[in-house]
Amino acid sequence: MNLEFSDKYQPLFERLYEDNNIDTFILTGGRFSAKSFTTSVFSSIALKDFAYKILYTRYTLTSAKDSIIPEFLSGIEALNIANQFDVKLDRVSHSSGGEVVFKGMKTSSGNQTAALKSLKGFNCLIVDEAEEMPSQKDFEKIQLSIRHPDKPNISILILNPATKEHWIHKKYFEEAGINGGFNGVKDNVCYIHTSYLDCLEHVPDNILLEFDRMKVRRPKEYNNVVLGGWLNKAEGVIFENWKTGNFDESLPFI
Repeated sequence: MNLEFSDKYQPLFERLYEDNNIDTFILTGGRFSAKSFTTSVFSSIALKDFAYKILYTRYTLTSAKDSIIPEFLSGIEALNIANQFDVKLDRVSHSSGGEVVFKGMKTSSGNQTAALKSLKGFNCLIVDEAEEMPSQKDFEKIQLSIRHPDKPNISILILNPATKEHWIHKKYFEEAGINGGFNGVKDNVCYIHTSYLDCLEHVPDNILLEFDRMKVRRPKEYNNVVLGGWLNKAEGVIFENWKTGNFDESLPFI
């Protein structure tokens, strides 16, 4: 079955067939940008044809069967190969030896990153809604455990950009000298940014109409939520026009 994706996703699929130095993919975008669906198709092929061992996670996850598992299964169903997979409560496996395990990083009982760090044998980490992850330290605890001796070791972060104060922006954009919306490779990181404009044929007409209204009436929200742009400051702050510097004590102040 032939599926059409934006050409921007090509490097993700190429990584399955090419031996290169890319070990991190940053997938950014807004609503209807097909980030999660495309990743589910990628994962299905990785399990079936390359026997990948995938840890598929979110920071907060109350029930995998009600959230990321259906999202993942949509890729298998789109490829019309659902009958080739064994679906369990928290994992999906293929006779090739490939397997994806679904785990939450944090549950209602507290932080789980220590338990995730002890998981062995994975070569691919997928973090959905990565903007929920509060710190680089939590991410690296898990990322550094992805070290299969015989397969490419890669991490995929899927996110709707938050503010430029988020650690993902600081680490992968600010420190790397990369602007939001960039598509390309810098060092070992591949950046893929998409929006609904890359897959218009799959967006319902009523949603397109709402996006057009938002573009005019709430342009800041449109740029962040719909186009997947980074916010300079968190929503609701009282003062936005400020910067860090030496305090001027020559003027009256309290």
